[in-house]
Amino acid sequence: EKFSIKHDLEGLGKLLDFLKEMKELTGQQPPVVLESKGHYHKLVVVLDERHYLLIIINQLISHKAKSSSLRKVKTDAVDAYRLCELTYKEELKPYKNEE
Repeated sequence: EKFSIKHDLEGLGKLLDFLKEMKELTGQQPPVVLESKGHYHKLVVVLDERHYLLIIINQLISHKAKSSSLRKVKTDAVDAYRLCELTYKEELKPYKNEE
């Protein structure tokens, strides 16, 4: 299922509802994969407080993976797919709050 969210409280609520629905459907808390962009900091804090498994990918690594593709397609859906693919291929470590 594809959807977009805004970077506001309503968007955060929509994301949390989606994650809750995925947990109900699968019986497992879904992991969240995202790039390490500054504007995601608040999202990371909220999801970490709710004990989601977070996998945060360095932008340099994700850019290299995206640009190594033979097909130069640039869409959010393709980017999301490549981030997930990178997560499984590289066995990236989950985020840990160092506070």
